[in-house]
Amino acid sequence: MSTGKTTTLHEERARATRRKILVEATRLFARQGFHKTTVSDLARAIGMTPGALFYHFPSKRAILEAVVDRMGRGFGSYRTLLQDGGELEDIVRRVAARMLRFFAEQPEATVCLVSLATEFAGTDDPVLEKICTAYDGFIDPFAAVLSGHPKVREPRRSAIAFLAAVEGVAVQTLLRGGAVPAPELVEGLLDILNIMEKRQTS
Repeated sequence: MSTGKTTTLHEERARATRRKILVEATRLFARQGFHKTTVSDLARAIGMTPGALFYHFPSKRAILEAVVDRMGRGFGSYRTLLQDGGELEDIVRRVAARMLRFFAEQPEATVCLVSLATEFAGTDDPVLEKICTAYDGFIDPFAAVLSGHPKVREPRRSAIAFLAAVEGVAVQTLLRGGAVPAPELVEGLLDILNIMEKRQTS
């Protein structure tokens, strides 16, 4: 029985270490990019040797793919929120509020996928498909919600644009050191959209 407990403890520690590696990799990839982040950078950030790092992941590429998969699972968590129903404006505000809370808690995680998408865009690297799949974990269910609104002509296009706008807010907030809080930037974006809507209806 003690052997079983020892094994379980070992597995828990291994999972905790893997999570720590992915958190630090997310931070470094967001700030430095994948290619400029070295294995030594990762190992130093976690406080272990490169050899110990490779015990948990066989390569830096494997860490990259695990980071993207983790981001995708995060987007998948919005499905329940999108299925709660209500007026579209309320749904959009709930989703934006959730994204901003996540940004406040983990700013690098919010920006990481943007950074990686920019870094690998225009290449034939297989990770691009993983990045698109991660984004689609949010875009597809959000587009399904938008499809029921008479003013939304292209739901998927609108879902992509919404995500791009919120990610842009996150990037600008980091860039400006929080001088203008993210919620205020979102309100500024909504003001612009309201002006455009009034012009279309006038």
